[in-house]
Amino acid sequence: MNSPMEDRLRDALTEAGAAVNTATLKPLRAPERRRSWVDLRLVSAAVAVVLAGATTAVWLGLRGDEHVATLAGPTGGQSDALELSIFLCSRSATGKARSCQEQGVTPEQVKSIEKAAKEVPGATSLTYVDQAEAFESFRRDFAHNQPLLDAVTVYDLRASFRLRLEPGTDPVRVKQTLVLLPGVEDIDLVPSAASLPSSDDQVTVFLCGDGTELPTCGAERALDSEKVTKEGKGATTRQKNEIVALLRASRQVKSIFFDDRSTAYENFKRSNKDNKTLLAATRVEEMPESYRLEMRTERGDWSALLKALRKQRGVASVVDRRCVVDAAMAMARYRVSLPKGQDCRTGG
Repeated sequence: MNSPMEDRLRDALTEAGAAVNTATLKPLRAPERRRSWVDLRLVSAAVAVVLAGATTAVWLGLRGDEHVATLAGPTGGQSDALELSIFLCSRSATGKARSCQEQGVTPEQVKSIEKAAKEVPGATSLTYVDQAEAFESFRRDFAHNQPLLDAVTVYDLRASFRLRLEPGTDPVRVKQTLVLLPGVEDIDLVPSAASLPSSDDQVTVFLCGDGTELPTCGAERALDSEKVTKEGKGATTRQKNEIVALLRASRQVKSIFFDDRSTAYENFKRSNKDNKTLLAATRVEEMPESYRLEMRTERGDWSALLKALRKQRGVASVVDRRCVVDAAMAMARYRVSLPKGQDCRTGG
């Protein structure tokens, strides 16, 4: 069972998942319920590629029409630390949980929730965070994201308990134990800093692959039909050179790393080692190539560059990793969404 955290990351990276060659993964499809250019079951591949990081990053140089690669060091691992946010019902930020009934949590309910949380197997510590404390923490965590700060007031946040669990504890079972308690709006798993993408490469540019169904790569479908009438083409060497030239011309790009299919496949295998069915159905040639960009954060907003990249031939999609992390953390720690106009998949 996926955690709510994983589900939201998959939703945020739907477009990136479409960069994977969908034709070779058709045995994984369930009966279609709606028309879509993207099979959401493929997003796990994109999550692996975008979030796992490369065990050995590939530094990209350019010599004429050749891409020269040398090995760089490892990017780091993940932590087993677990923390749950237990969001309490709020009158000013009305939740969707039936147990809230548009009412705020009562002092008696807070005591009952605290007692139950302390007694769950694997609990190591429990901290209460009131609305004002949550707002102060929120302002610190997102000091770099002014549009988000402008969109959220103290009344949009909920009081919560932060519950830390021993490594190996099943957070889904803990949630099932506590989420139906009166006064609880919802419970979410908070990713540790070590489990999130490194700040060393904040943008991923996925390249088109042969056989893709993405219209951005030249694929076409019959009108009002799921039938692909023309498959997309993979990025050519010339298109890759044009993309790199655009990146080199930007003063906002500090470094460029290239992940070939083999590197992406190793990331995919590592992140999906427990999903034997998906691993058996996936081959190295199905992985998207990509450029990972280390940005100069002091140079300000880079959305204009990302939009220009999306218009380049050979580009399947562009994902702003910093935006993905902000979206995940804002929801997991504070139960708020990014404001309208901040789209992690389009770079806008």
